[in-house]
Amino acid sequence: MTNTFYRAFSSEQYKLSKNKEIFGILLLPAFIIFAFDLYYLYGILTEGGPSEATSNPWKMVLGKTVSLFLYMLYPILVSLFIHACCDVEYKNNNYKILFTIPVSKSKIFLSKVLFMLMTVWFSMIMTYLVFLLSGYLLSLTFPELGFQNYDFREVIFYAFLKFGITLSAITMIQLSLSLTFKNFIYPIGFSMFMLVFSGLANEKKFSDFIVYTGGSKLFRNLMFENISFERLDYCNIAAVFIFAGVSFYLFVRKKGV
Repeated sequence: MTNTFYRAFSSEQYKLSKNKEIFGILLLPAFIIFAFDLYYLYGILTEGGPSEATSNPWKMVLGKTVSLFLYMLYPILVSLFIHACCDVEYKNNNYKILFTIPVSKSKIFLSKVLFMLMTVWFSMIMTYLVFLLSGYLLSLTFPELGFQNYDFREVIFYAFLKFGITLSAITMIQLSLSLTFKNFIYPIGFSMFMLVFSGLANEKKFSDFIVYTGGSKLFRNLMFENISFERLDYCNIAAVFIFAGVSFYLFVRKKGV
């Protein structure tokens, strides 16, 4: 049984890793952080920097700008990546071929979901490490900025952990949509709408039940040094399993398209 699942996972890994969208979700967020570092350093070299830090630079220099980019960018990247993974099967009626191989649909589905979540989490971990590395390098090159004066590691860890849970829930939602709609416009359009709507409604009480609100909370978690899990985070954990179940139901009912 384990060997069968490993073969299914290896097959899905080989097939899905051929999508060029995987490089976007893996590399683009980290590239944006490095680009911001270079832009900020250029501003210091040309216009000068503060002679002495008056506020926490982890929040006011890195967190304030980077979290906004990640909040706006990541849900779209996840949507594109997940639909690309599903689009592989839509091409040439691959579902008909897929369901004729002697492997259960549940193993095929689990291998797909595992690869998707592993990719999203690997991207999230790499972005988290680049964020830490950026502050460390800035503390070495320009100690007057004050990065070395603050131990912000715990706050950053929990902020990115909760954002990773949000992206996992978004992954399962987008998988459900991509299994429902063959045209990429609907899943991507839904993601963009929810991104805007969650940003407008993030102060409302019901926003804790909107998965996409977790993106905008990345900024607040960094600014207010919030390390505790809240109702939104527990709802997002539940959403991962709920929409994984919905996606499984949609997947096993496919007979070829």
